[in-house]
Amino acid sequence: MGKKIFFLAFVLLAGSLFYSLTKPSHLIAFVNAAFMGGLFFFIIGASMLVFEKGFFNGISFGFKQLRTSSKEGSYTARFDDLDKTGAPHEEYKKRTFSKWTLPLLLTGGAAALLTLLSSYFLSS
Repeated sequence: MGKKIFFLAFVLLAGSLFYSLTKPSHLIAFVNAAFMGGLFFFIIGASMLVFEKGFFNGISFGFKQLRTSSKEGSYTARFDDLDKTGAPHEEYKKRTFSKWTLPLLLTGGAAALLTLLSSYFLSS
């Protein structure tokens, strides 16, 4: 995991440095580019975490049940005394975590926080 964090940090810093060399104000452009890159990494990591935790499994199960109901009222009638019937429910298997989720979250979050602090000190 440490190698992935260093790789992502290197990509972020190299891209920000290259971008900042094309602008007249190098330091502010570097901070802005690093913040945007860190925010991008953080959003990608957070969305990977949401999908891996199975957040949308319940929503997809509900849409599947709604789609299979044919008569009006049969959808709500299915839930009457559901706990007493012992009917089996379909369970989705838990997904495993990607090896890139935590490095993306850590690198993106650290970059966003550090650039926010540096922009505060640059503005004062």
